[in-house]
Amino acid sequence: MVMKKQGKETEDRKSNDISEMRRAQLIRAAYKVVSKKGYYNFTIKDIAKESGLSSGLVHYYFKDKQDLLLNLLKDINSNMKLYLNRELVLTQNPREKLMTYMNQAFGLAEKEKEYFYVLIDFWTQTKHNPRMRQANNKLMQSYRDECAAILKEGISKGVFREEIDVAFAATTIVSVIQGTIVQYVLDNQAFNYEQYTTTIKDYIVSVLLKEKNP
Repeated sequence: MVMKKQGKETEDRKSNDISEMRRAQLIRAAYKVVSKKGYYNFTIKDIAKESGLSSGLVHYYFKDKQDLLLNLLKDINSNMKLYLNRELVLTQNPREKLMTYMNQAFGLAEKEKEYFYVLIDFWTQTKHNPRMRQANNKLMQSYRDECAAILKEGISKGVFREEIDVAFAATTIVSVIQGTIVQYVLDNQAFNYEQYTTTIKDYIVSVLLKEKNP
């Protein structure tokens, strides 16, 4: 009886693993397809073709096109947090953490340009799609929260100025980063991206530092 139970548990685990692998496969395919075709121009068949799975499996794991895209947005958010946290744990210095945060964000424009094409497509849905608006709001809030946590730590350790309005500063930093990246993604000849982002990062840190020459 015990062996039968263990065998069933093993089968269940394998089934769950396969399901997770297929879901991840479909989400990766959706990421590629949406970045190429845009929100309005892709079909479930496109996702199936890109993933190498059947359209029936796409419908099995996701209720509809919107459900697939919402899961894609959640996946993007989770991955961004994972990559960032891996880097942040490498230092205890708030100034270095802030630089890491900005480096990771600005670096996406070069390493994951498709990410911003997908994100911009999602932004166009917020006016008419409450679920998409809520998902985008959570994504932007997570960016602000990550930045705010670094600023609070910097203030508590005496690295950043005590009078900083953390919510305002985090919102401003995220806005500058996002705005600069969007401009670059839309027209990568508009300015020297590396030069501009380096200057932006240095300026932000200089404004926040308690001591100008630490």
